[in-house]
Amino acid sequence: MRIVEATPLDLDPFFEYIGVQLLENADDDSPLFQPLSKEHCRVSENFKAKFREGFEHSIGEHGWRKLWLIKDSHQGVVGHIDLHHYSEEYKFHRVLLGMGVDSNLRQQGLGAKLIECVIQFCNQSPSIDWLDLNVLTNNLPAKNLYLKCGFETVGEMSDCYRIEEHAVSETMMTLCTKI
Repeated sequence: MRIVEATPLDLDPFFEYIGVQLLENADDDSPLFQPLSKEHCRVSENFKAKFREGFEHSIGEHGWRKLWLIKDSHQGVVGHIDLHHYSEEYKFHRVLLGMGVDSNLRQQGLGAKLIECVIQFCNQSPSIDWLDLNVLTNNLPAKNLYLKCGFETVGEMSDCYRIEEHAVSETMMTLCTKI
């Protein structure tokens, strides 16, 4: 397996991979990792458009997005990490992180390798000083991974979402990329 920076040609296989991941989010036996109801656990056209449009912008421009993929020996997508800017005017020194790894390959260090890749990218970018993320508070494996990789918890929003009549909290975490 190897981590590669995605190109526009990788987007359709990425969307297919994300679709499988979202089906797991709808599984009653798994904790939520996306703030989505079961009926909305699919790759929307809006989601696809954000990624496609993000590839059309350079870092520093509104709407930019970067994506790295873990590809298996058959070039299938089995993990990802993405970065995008905040839409606010004065937050270009901060980026938001999203990531996931195929459930069959978790607990093998792949998530940490994805985070290392992104930290290296941020260190080489003179304009990115902070790496931020939001994680559902009940997703303890993800929170523990982020803490192990150096992220700090900066807050928790209780009852952030109401999903299928259940209150779901969200934890905000950050990492300074300029040490």
